Amino acid sequence: MAMSAYLVFGFLVAGIVRIFLKPEKIFKHLGNRGFSSILKAVLFGVPLPLCSCGVLPPAAGLYKSGAGKGATLAFLISTPTTGIDSILATYGLMGGIFMLFRILASVVIGFVAGIISDIFSGKQDRSVIKQVPAVNERLSGAWIKEVLRYGFGEIYQSTARWIFLGVIMGGLISYLVPEQILSMYSSNRWMTYLIMLVVGLPLYVCATGSIPIAASLAAKGISPGACLVFLIAGPATNTVTMFFVGKTLGKKQLAIYLGSIVIGAVLFGLLLDKLSFSFNVGIHPLHHSHNKLMETLSLMSSLILIGVFFVSIFNQTKTKFLKTKGNFCFVYKVPDISCQGCVRNIKNILLSENGIRSVKVDIKNKQVRICADFNDQKKLKQLLAQAGYPVSE
Repeated sequence: MAMSAYLVFGFLVAGIVRIFLKPEKIFKHLGNRGFSSILKAVLFGVPLPLCSCGVLPPAAGLYKSGAGKGATLAFLISTPTTGIDSILATYGLMGGIFMLFRILASVVIGFVAGIISDIFSGKQDRSVIKQVPAVNERLSGAWIKEVLRYGFGEIYQSTARWIFLGVIMGGLISYLVPEQILSMYSSNRWMTYLIMLVVGLPLYVCATGSIPIAASLAAKGISPGACLVFLIAGPATNTVTMFFVGKTLGKKQLAIYLGSIVIGAVLFGLLLDKLSFSFNVGIHPLHHSHNKLMETLSLMSSLILIGVFFVSIFNQTKTKFLKTKGNFCFVYKVPDISCQGCVRNIKNILLSENGIRSVKVDIKNKQVRICADFNDQKKLKQLLAQAGYPVSE
């Protein structure tokens, strides 16, 4: 239950962030190259609760709308590394100092990678930039309803399985891995860092779901710096993201992307270990065993998360058994589809619109089939573009 209160608050804040950091505002401020765009990309990215796959469509939209490669790369690094939910969960499970290091690493690595990318990028061909369609207002009711729908709907559904798997893996590490094995490497700092990088870079794990794994590694004797290396490298990238960067931005940008993550993670890991060994600064999780209020909040939060879980399962089951065919069905080519995270994002956005009966996403052929009660293809294309998946004309 240690993370439950912070997760509930994080999901709630994520919904609020969604309202104030709408896609059209992001496109407006990141439509140019340079220092200012890179800084804005990082600041926009840090609080957004998107995983390393979920960040791909928005990043592609930014680049197609005219954002420079530096700003796009900065956004790709800073966004999945943190998120308002993972920041609060890190604070609850690993302590305030560790949380600050994680935020600082995300900001600095993303910003430096963006600057280096702009330095080595040639002049961008503006003729190939696609205009991003204007995004219509999506708030159909009270803003509180939208906050709850997004925070405890979309974000919960996209992160719940990874949080659950993270907790399971963390428990297995705690129970099955003997302390002697990890202690053999814990004295060799560089070997520990290398292991964390080899495991973290190709792995698809969300920023919040990776926290229980890191906490379990720390309990087995792995240094705070090595845990930080894992929490940077794991959420920041995976094999799908690597292919996306290489194909969309180029091999040079891919080298900058991976080099920045690896070097930045190691440097921040070294700094945290230095402070930890010299001043006893590192992983100090919050303890609330004698705080009745916190115990009550943790229990209530756990019950809320359990309730949200069962509601989510019920809604998914109901959708499968209800009649889903509409009067009009359309198939669109959407080149930015790359993973199951894309499937969830597209379905969550489209199925929240009244009149849309079913949505089927074909990752292999990069197609979306939509069945609806209305014949308005312009509206359907706008909804896809709004979700970050523009239709290929």
